[in-house]
Amino acid sequence: MRTYNLFRRKGEADLFCAVPQDVPVPNFVTADNWEYARPLDIEALSGFDATAAQASAAANGFYLFHSAS
Repeated sequence: MRTYNLFRRKGEADLFCAVPQDVPVPNFVTADNWEYARPLDIEALSGFDATAAQASAAANGFYLFHSAS
């Protein structure tokens, strides 16, 4: 499985942006609106779909998702 850096949207604790470690962080992920989420087991996060993340990262360079946990 690919390794991702996770960022959490400030003010929306359940909104994440997963960025593959070997890809630059997108410009919209700024310190004003996002915070680096401590290392998490992404497979344990509700809403993380590894297949969708891989497809989204290939097309966009990131994967946005909501987590219920």
